[in-house]
Amino acid sequence: MVRPAAWGIAVTLMAGLAPVLPARASDLPIDRIRAEVSRLVPPLWTVEEVTADPVPAPAPDGKTAAKPAESRAAVRIGAKLRLAKPTYAIESRDGAITFIRPVAEAGLEKTLNATALATLGPNGWNARIELRNPEVLEGIGQPLEELPGRPVLAGSAEANRLREQIARDAEARGAEEDARRRREEDLLARQAAATKAEEERAAAERRQEEARAARIADLRIRIQGADRPARIAAYEAALGGNDPSLRQIAMEAALQSRDAVLGNLALKDWIARRKAVPVQLYATKEDPHSETVLNNLGPLTLEIDSVNPVNGALAGRLGAPGYSIAKPSAAIGALAQTTLTVNAYGCALSLRLTEQQTLDGLFRCQTLPALVARVTVD
Repeated sequence: MVRPAAWGIAVTLMAGLAPVLPARASDLPIDRIRAEVSRLVPPLWTVEEVTADPVPAPAPDGKTAAKPAESRAAVRIGAKLRLAKPTYAIESRDGAITFIRPVAEAGLEKTLNATALATLGPNGWNARIELRNPEVLEGIGQPLEELPGRPVLAGSAEANRLREQIARDAEARGAEEDARRRREEDLLARQAAATKAEEERAAAERRQEEARAARIADLRIRIQGADRPARIAAYEAALGGNDPSLRQIAMEAALQSRDAVLGNLALKDWIARRKAVPVQLYATKEDPHSETVLNNLGPLTLEIDSVNPVNGALAGRLGAPGYSIAKPSAAIGALAQTTLTVNAYGCALSLRLTEQQTLDGLFRCQTLPALVARVTVD
């Protein structure tokens, strides 16, 4: 409901009263005063009746009257009001729903009292209206069309249904929020666990790398030491171990050392870790037929079944598919220091370690010219 800004304070009437210059206070434009009072009443109210009764004009409080009594007048006004529409108050709101309760029924009657104080001036009567009981227009709520949202009467079946629905929706939202929060917590926990596992794995790898680096550094110191038995023991430990990096370092150092004992250790380990050793063949300049034999012989392979780690004796098969005399057959051999000798049916392979980390020598068969043979130790 729109409340007049002038409630409780004076309202001055200027326009509408000036055209007439009455000679007596009884000539006051009462109808105009009544109309002005009706204008002050909010639209929610219907003015049923307005009474205006002249009363003695009071003297100014504590002041000497500047004008004679004939130039001052007062009118007591009573306005009988009737409420045009039922009004309501907001009980609570939930989203777009506004729960309301009735405040006043249409037809409620009130009486608004006011006093019009008029003063005769050069341009006519000037009057100001003072409302005496503006509180009668307060606290009666608002009409339905002025309420926000979707008004629903509290306590009605619709209100009860909506409150139940709101409660169910709130419960569902709460459950959904709890589920979302649990999913987030579970995700955070899994991420934290994954991060921790990754950190632990990285730390373990770092420790392993540091330990291996320490072992490599220790191996390099030991194989370069002046104590020969200690050096041989270091080679044996590295070559017989399961660490590929240590074994590779020991193998390369032993093959480059030109020490027959160390070279023998490295070759025995290298041969023992292979199932088959391909042998590269080359023709010789001494025999012109060796080129033809080489082209017809095909690939030569030494297949290894067993190796004695103590004396270097080996057993397996040796041969190439091109000639019957050279076809793969059972073979036995031995590694003496850095020289490898293998004998098969009708053929023999003899190789010696070189500075280039290859085993070079000859492949001979009974009825075929000799061929140059090479095995790359990688």
